[in-house]
Amino acid sequence: MRKLLDPRSILKLSYFYTTYQYLVGGIRARRLFIENDARINAGEKVLDIGCGPGDILRFLPEVNYTGCDINPKYIKTAREHYPQYDFHATSIEKFKLKDPQTFDVVITTGVIHHLNDNQVKTLFNLAKNALKPEGRLVTFDGCYIANQNPISKKFLDMDRGNFIRNEKEYVFLAKQYFSDVKTKIDETYFHIPYTSLIMECKNNS
Repeated sequence: MRKLLDPRSILKLSYFYTTYQYLVGGIRARRLFIENDARINAGEKVLDIGCGPGDILRFLPEVNYTGCDINPKYIKTAREHYPQYDFHATSIEKFKLKDPQTFDVVITTGVIHHLNDNQVKTLFNLAKNALKPEGRLVTFDGCYIANQNPISKKFLDMDRGNFIRNEKEYVFLAKQYFSDVKTKIDETYFHIPYTSLIMECKNNS
């Protein structure tokens, strides 16, 4: 008997992924994340780990941008829409950092909750090596909290990411690489009830 298609697999296609993000407010959430949390200035050098099809670029000023994502379909779409920028279809383990310690900001939106602890450590190590002294890593992920809205918890339980953590668990991993870690819990960025954690990690070494 033919296997039923897992609806989540459709999201691996760029068009359906972006459409879904519009519906649930993921595009709005990314805009607010850039405006309120990433605070990227024109001319800065930015590395976007897990860039997807490059949707976040519409909210960035003119920057020196590099994006990487493991999904080659997303990268193909990103290159078609934004040919002026540098994109790489690769995993974080295989990503080759050409110019270490030259990036002002590293961003990663909706990525860490897809990664196990060892993969998260690889991501943080990559970000730390990419950043200038005093550079910033800013992350955005789903998060479990105490007394959580049950609808928000249900959406998190249904998420494609298998490693959604609570705030303490995210911070524990980040502090193995960054001494200065600030967090913000948000429940307003999406159209649906959804709890997000924003972390700003500064490279003070």
